[in-house]
Amino acid sequence: MDRTERERETARNRYLGWGLAFAETLPGIDITRDISFSAGPDGRVLDLVRGPDNVTQALAVALTTLRGSNVFDAEFGFDGLNALAENIEPVLIREQVRVAVITLLHRDPRVRRIVDVNLDDGRLGIDADPALRASRTLRVEVQFETVTDDRLAVRLGELPGV
Repeated sequence: MDRTERERETARNRYLGWGLAFAETLPGIDITRDISFSAGPDGRVLDLVRGPDNVTQALAVALTTLRGSNVFDAEFGFDGLNALAENIEPVLIREQVRVAVITLLHRDPRVRRIVDVNLDDGRLGIDADPALRASRTLRVEVQFETVTDDRLAVRLGELPGV
């Protein structure tokens, strides 16, 4: 790694931050996450994520956490989960979820620009399969640019084992 690459990596880590790594507990089956550990010289140590991985993990956790459920930060979380539980028109559900995703991204100072919010999974269409429409799982894909010019994507709700 040359000097320019090292400087860019240092800047990315400084502007995008670092945090504890949260590994998926049952990948492909459930969206739950837990703190990740690895073997260290004196026993187990906490795994860390840095830079773009930290941003995508933080947004994935925020998108799967009900807003206001964190007693230490009532502003943290996703306000669109309530829309999925309401019995309203699918088009309105889609737009409420889209607005909630955009609001969540705008609250994160590391996100410079939202490129795309995709909720088109067939569940919310007028001619959707009734079993799919009854589901409370929604696939969300968000593409955005960070303050360090990285283009990142977060994909949630894809549970192939279900």
